[in-house]
Amino acid sequence: MASVYKRGGKANRNGKWKIAYFDENGKRRCVTGCRDRAATDALARKLEADVLLRKRGIVDAKAEKLVESRTRPIEEHISDFEAVLNAKGNTAKHIAGTLKHIRDAVEDCGFRTVGDFDSSALSRHVKHLKERELSARTVNARLTSLKSFSAWLFRTERLRTDPFKQVAKLNARTDRRLRRRALTEEEICRLLTSTWSAPFYKGLYGTDRAMLYRLAIETGLRVSEIASLTKESFDLSDLSRATVTVEAAYSKRKREDVLPLRGDCAAALLDYLAQKAPGRAFPLPPRPAEMLRQDLARAGIESENASGHVIDFHALRHTAITRLARSGIAPSVAKDLARHSTITLTMDTYTHTLIEDRRTALDKLPSMERAGASIAEATGTDDSTATAPATAVVLPEGATPDNSCHNTCGGGNTEGLSQGVAGGGVRQGLSSSGMKNESGPSRTRTYDTRIMSPLL
Repeated sequence: MASVYKRGGKANRNGKWKIAYFDENGKRRCVTGCRDRAATDALARKLEADVLLRKRGIVDAKAEKLVESRTRPIEEHISDFEAVLNAKGNTAKHIAGTLKHIRDAVEDCGFRTVGDFDSSALSRHVKHLKERELSARTVNARLTSLKSFSAWLFRTERLRTDPFKQVAKLNARTDRRLRRRALTEEEICRLLTSTWSAPFYKGLYGTDRAMLYRLAIETGLRVSEIASLTKESFDLSDLSRATVTVEAAYSKRKREDVLPLRGDCAAALLDYLAQKAPGRAFPLPPRPAEMLRQDLARAGIESENASGHVIDFHALRHTAITRLARSGIAPSVAKDLARHSTITLTMDTYTHTLIEDRRTALDKLPSMERAGASIAEATGTDDSTATAPATAVVLPEGATPDNSCHNTCGGGNTEGLSQGVAGGGVRQGLSSSGMKNESGPSRTRTYDTRIMSPLL
């Protein structure tokens, strides 16, 4: 039976009454009633009656939960979603960005509860974002946050359906604002050579930055992953089997990644790390892209070319994957080394081919010069007299040139053509078994070997 009480004694004489009761699962619940005792007693009886109906299956508990969720303030659902993201181990930066995207959309669309969620309103929000000249990729990032929130509401039975499931993302390929390019082998050599002797900058000596760039280009590690590496992250006991390990907390895939190292790179790292104190192997500055831009300028490499393609720190990862493709590495192996979820991402986004690479691929095709000369010789289109076919028609025994066609194509049983014109594409060995004389005015097709030539 529900109990009605008020805490605080005389000091809370004008306060609200409380109701304590047990739900259909035997869990004790406490709710706030009214200042009027009679009204609170009526509410307590209503709660007890609802519990009895749910126990007997007369009232659907899921339907009641949906009704309750649709009327709750939306901020309460956002707080619950934040707790889920924290439990999954997402970074604070990711959680803050996701919640900001949700709250911005809620404010722009005028949603007050999750029951107000509507795909048309979200589409209008996307239109407003595009009017602010945000890139398609930025808009899609916001849509991802909102769609993940609505999908979570559906999975946890707070909504009957997923209202944002049908809202499609934009085509980011048609609106790319940042286009990266990969360094060429000659540019890599210039960058590492120039940086090795460069002066101290942003807390790192030139040798530190050169080794940092080399590791990024050889392994394709992201800047946050490199920043997380310590001396213990490298296993250099056997240079032929050297590896570097990225802890799950810093990996984008949220799992431990072990990457192989080339023998010469492992030897260079062994000498480099021997001089370092325990701790971070590469203490990066807050904005490593600015540091790289300075070193590129020192090496005489443009950070942005005439086509608008840029080189930032993430472009070193593009360079690593592009070098794998240029070396003829199997796409599946390149995907594993890049730690991508799909091979499409590896080949379409991170692999850059130069015009020289395409020209080299074309040069491997067979030349058409010989084939063109053969065709010209056979048809006489090279301004010279057409040559005779390599093989001639073999006439049946006793036939003369004047009646060769009659003797060959009709006139009773003949042996036919023992060999056609190979060079001219004439059909070989027209059989004469049972062939009737059909060459005449009533016939629309002919077995004349000269007309049957594909070249004609």
